[in-house]
Amino acid sequence: MFSEKKNNPNQVSERNVIARNTSIVGDISSEGDFRVDGTVEGTIKTVGRVVIGKHGTVKGSIECSNADIEGHFSGKLIASE
Repeated sequence: MFSEKKNNPNQVSERNVIARNTSIVGDISSEGDFRVDGTVEGTIKTVGRVVIGKHGTVKGSIECSNADIEGHFSGKLIASE
C-alpha cells in the first residue's frame, strides 16, 4: 500500500543558504548545495551545486559539481559537471 523511499547515498540532501545582508570571510566546506544571496570572501568547496543569486557576491574559489551564477563572481571556478 505504501511505498518505501530508498535513500540514494550519492544524492545530496543538505541545502545551505547564505542570506542577503550576510557576509562570510573564510573557507566553507559541505556535502550539500549552497545558495549565496549575501557575500562570501574565501573558498566554497562542495560535492553539490552552488547558486549565486542576483544579489550574491563571491570573491575567491568555488569547487563544486555545477554552478549557476546570476550575481557577481570573481576568482577561480572548478565544476566537475
